[in-house]
Amino acid sequence: MHASPRSSDHDYVVLATPRSGSTYLCDALARAGAGDPQEWFSRALIHHHAGEWGLRGPSSSVRRPDVSDPAAYLEGVALGARVDGILSAKVHWHQHEWVEEHFGRSPLDMFGESGRPAAVLIHRTDLVGQAVSSLIAETTHVFFQRKGEEPEVSYEYEGESRSDTVEYDFFELLRRVIRFAEDEENWSRFVADRGLRSVVVAYEALVDDLAGTVNEVLAHLGVPARGEPTSGLAKQATALNQEFCERFRADLRGHGVVGSLSAAMAHRLGLEGATA
Repeated sequence: MHASPRSSDHDYVVLATPRSGSTYLCDALARAGAGDPQEWFSRALIHHHAGEWGLRGPSSSVRRPDVSDPAAYLEGVALGARVDGILSAKVHWHQHEWVEEHFGRSPLDMFGESGRPAAVLIHRTDLVGQAVSSLIAETTHVFFQRKGEEPEVSYEYEGESRSDTVEYDFFELLRRVIRFAEDEENWSRFVADRGLRSVVVAYEALVDDLAGTVNEVLAHLGVPARGEPTSGLAKQATALNQEFCERFRADLRGHGVVGSLSAAMAHRLGLEGATA
């Protein structure tokens, strides 16, 4: 396998955290003609693609992939991820950490040693909603649903036991809130350290105005829109999401942590005006 993964002016990477709306954004970008930013660095997909490309080590599994030649894997991604002349991908911070630890390389090396992809940083202002969505998705194993179709269990959980009943867990939600906030900071620092040109997208803006938000990203990438940006994904949130969010905020107040929060964090947790 051989590739010359040189970046073009339109190449980009979506830097995300789980349940931040990144799948929604990437689906819309692909439909608009801006490549096809998929996840290539989840452990399940690394295991899958390594098998396809003859790079799977003997101990490889969905949870613990073993790649015999990490450089060749990155070359394979560079070949497979280029669509309509645009090389693109989506990476979560925890995936970046895993690849750096096990490959000794950054996922962004798929763009070549001198590659300079644009960065699309997506975050969810409502950290509580993000944490709740994450808990529900990881319990039910359903991470997205296409319009007009029944929800499907994510590939990485096929064959495993799952539950449609989600139990509320304050400390687990708190752990996720902290993790997502830290992952955002890590991505911001990463972009600054690498000097990547970037655009920031908020989940809330994407939901309120999909076409307008996607068009702004396309303008940043220098990619002309191919018609009105749309998405084929359906909304997944239910009354349970709202119930857990309200309960978590009430518990935060009860634990007396409100007074120690910055105004910015209180806003992101939906606690503006709350008293300790």
